Amino acid sequence: MIRIAVISEREIIPQQEDVYFQKFVSKNGDEFGLRFGTPKDANSISTLFREAYEYKYANPLVYDIEYLKKELSNKNNFWFVGELMENKEIAVIGLLEKKRHIAHSSKGITKKKFEGQGVASKIGAGGLITVTKMPQFKEVVKVDTEVRGIKIRAQKVNQNAGGINNGLIPAYINFGDKRNYKVNDNIPAPPKEEEAAFLYSIIFNKFWRLRNKEVYLLDNEDFVFFHNYIQSQTKKMKDDVLITEKGRKDKGSELYGVSKDYYEGRVNIYGNAKEKSINSLLKTYHKWRIIIWKIPTTQNGVHSMHRAIKKGFNIVGYDLGFNNLNGTLHDSVILAYYPNGGSQVLNVNCLDTNKPLFNKVREIFFSRMN
Repeated sequence: MIRIAVISEREIIPQQEDVYFQKFVSKNGDEFGLRFGTPKDANSISTLFREAYEYKYANPLVYDIEYLKKELSNKNNFWFVGELMENKEIAVIGLLEKKRHIAHSSKGITKKKFEGQGVASKIGAGGLITVTKMPQFKEVVKVDTEVRGIKIRAQKVNQNAGGINNGLIPAYINFGDKRNYKVNDNIPAPPKEEEAAFLYSIIFNKFWRLRNKEVYLLDNEDFVFFHNYIQSQTKKMKDDVLITEKGRKDKGSELYGVSKDYYEGRVNIYGNAKEKSINSLLKTYHKWRIIIWKIPTTQNGVHSMHRAIKKGFNIVGYDLGFNNLNGTLHDSVILAYYPNGGSQVLNVNCLDTNKPLFNKVREIFFSRMN
């Protein structure tokens, strides 16, 4: 018997098998049900990754069944599964991870035999709408995702869903067979098959009530371009107050955090850092592929922006509301640094609406190689 769950903003939808919260019909008339993934789906999900990427997916843990079972049980991970109702064959999967006031969408795959049937976009949108209505997501104000630069269809899906294109990072993704790589203290997986990625954000209405409209940026035309490019995509930013300042390397306070993705060979810095700290970080992570630095668009942040440019970082994006400071959301500029001299990977197939961003990143990236 097929059961359909009723969406509620007050009650938790059961994450179990055979409970569909939406149904879809493909172009050829097949019926698909959308449900949450469970640990029993681990083998099928891993098989989908092998069919789509062989063993080259950026994070090789998707081939580890026990790891996948734990991820499917994680209360902050919402896997959604679209399956053919006739025989329970899984056609599409996706993951929404809850992180602070932001959710992150990833690991979307469509089984090859079901591509072109109009199922993936329906299931993806259905999963997103359903999950974000749940009480667990009451505090979430936006969903972020990365899209492979060569995948124009994925860009269209995000654009049609109302996503704001807010960045393009060369060599952001590191595909390749990493089954023989073992995580070691400060030794990342080596570069293999690198690809650029577009960044997208789907913004909820409640986000705009919390966002600070006063934006401080370094007095630099590239920084201003990124703010204005994002502003051109949403009327909600029309009342922004943009203030540009010079910035000084010996000014500003310091508060930052660091995270690492060993398989991607990527280091992430969040917040404001002084000269001594940045020098130390660049020395510590000089063997990593890429260092991403997100700096808040505050008056204090301008000094970190100044330091970043002096150290050879390139601006590649603008993250709306990334920083939550005492309940007020502040934007961040996104900068990238390539310790090994900079990758040449900016192979992109983009929508016309994304071309201004692509042209700007290409101009910056190849005119100011670190």
